[in-house]
Amino acid sequence: MDTKSTEAQTRWYAVKVLFESVHSGDPLPDKLDVDDNNYNLKLFEESIILVKALNEGQAKERAEIYAKKGEHEYLNTYGVSIKVQFVRILHTFEFNDDELADGTEIYARFIHASNENTTMDIIKRYYPEAEHIE
Repeated sequence: MDTKSTEAQTRWYAVKVLFESVHSGDPLPDKLDVDDNNYNLKLFEESIILVKALNEGQAKERAEIYAKKGEHEYLNTYGVSIKVQFVRILHTFEFNDDELADGTEIYARFIHASNENTTMDIIKRYYPEAEHIE
C-alpha cells in the first residue's frame, strides 16, 4: 500500500481517557497531619491523547495503547503505594482540520441540558473545580 495515500486518509483525533489511582497499604503515621484526610481520597484523571488514525475505531485502539503505556506505580508522600490505571475511553473527537496549527481546537463536547439549568448549574455539575475561578 502506498504510504502517501494512507497518510492522506488519516485524520487527527483527540481521545479523552480516564485513569484511576488505586491506593494500597496504610499511610505512615508520622506522615499524617491531624487535619489531613487527603490520603484516603479517590483520585481520577481525565487525559486527552492526540492520535492520527484512519477512523474513530482505530483512534480508540491507538489511544488505549498509549494510555496503557502511561500506567505507572509510585509511593506517595504518605508512604502509600499508588497504581495509576487506565479505566476506559470516555469520548473521541475528530479534528476538522488536517493540519495542527496555533489555535487548532483539539477537543470539544456538547452538553445537553434542560432549559431550567443555568450556566452555573452546568459548571457545578461538570466542572466543579472551576466553580470559583473568575
